[in-house]
Amino acid sequence: MNSPIELITEIIERFGPRRAGSEAERNAQHHLRSHLETYCDRVFVHEFEDALTAKFSSLKLFCMAYYISLALVWISIPAALIVALINSVLFFGHFVTYLNWLDFLFPKKRSLNIIGTIEPKEEVRSTLIFSGHMDSTPEFIWWYWLKDWGIRLNVLSSLAFVLLPIPLIVLYFSGWSQWLQICYWFFMALIPATFSFFFIHGKTIVDGAQDNLSGVAVAESVARAMSGKLKHTRIKMISFGSEETGLKGSAAYVRSHLEELQAENAHLINLDGILERNELHLVERELSVFARHNEGLIAAIEKVFKDENLAPKRGVIPVGATDGASFTKHGIPALSIVALPMDRLHPTYHTRLDTIEHLSEATLNDVSVALQRFVLKWDENQG
Repeated sequence: MNSPIELITEIIERFGPRRAGSEAERNAQHHLRSHLETYCDRVFVHEFEDALTAKFSSLKLFCMAYYISLALVWISIPAALIVALINSVLFFGHFVTYLNWLDFLFPKKRSLNIIGTIEPKEEVRSTLIFSGHMDSTPEFIWWYWLKDWGIRLNVLSSLAFVLLPIPLIVLYFSGWSQWLQICYWFFMALIPATFSFFFIHGKTIVDGAQDNLSGVAVAESVARAMSGKLKHTRIKMISFGSEETGLKGSAAYVRSHLEELQAENAHLINLDGILERNELHLVERELSVFARHNEGLIAAIEKVFKDENLAPKRGVIPVGATDGASFTKHGIPALSIVALPMDRLHPTYHTRLDTIEHLSEATLNDVSVALQRFVLKWDENQG
């Protein structure tokens, strides 16, 4: 395997779309394992079980609770308020902030992470982990058909779920007023917008070329290039499973290996959506999950990237999250590298357009080479 684009092509041609927990995801992961075994000192298959459908299946529950609370206004205002409050809190906690409060309602399915480890020549003083995720997502149909307006409908729905209790509290304590009647019919008018959540996924599972075979392939190429070259830095390449269902693979890995990660002075560089050179972002924060990534790691990679003429930007992810957040939230230094626009929807993101034709081989190679330079500099500083 000579380049990231070759690995991406091979996986798509052999396994196609790879929904979380599917046979295709499993087979693609084991295929990657066979590549890692050719140059890694050891390869570990980390199996886990989790409620892989809970995050997005729960959206139907939130929509139904929203409709019920609006209908209950005409029957019992206290009941409408209680339903709306519960819905608001659960939506924010379970869906927006990835706390997974409702996972117990959904069946568990198996998925897996693949971890390849390369030991240095001398004493280990730190571990650098390069990661991406193997699974691809069902298409977000509204994002494909309506582009940025599809996301705006999602945002409107989210605000409706979270804010509905406010006018209901006022109604409970003060009774109807002209202002409250306007508010009520405004929330009623938002019902069509909530269909963007109720029917969020289409039947198509996308290829996931940029999201996120690009990250897997760049991470793998960095690990392969560093084999046998380092004195004091252990390298791990991790391909996470089931990221698209709420960071399930990375969360499971950190939970079961936290003490090991702490003991080996681990630092994670997660790659997700390596598509456009001029949209290369070093992610500082992920607001939904309250994650602030490691400034020292960001600055070190930023310097090397600038030396390689990559001109990275610093970015903040306002909604959603990456596997880097699973590490940062447990105190493991991490960041995510994303090469997608942060201020608008890219046409390939979570749509059927996420195919290999839209990838840039040069961008994949340039990011890989820059990260190899970073690793060599990092290892020099460990001496």
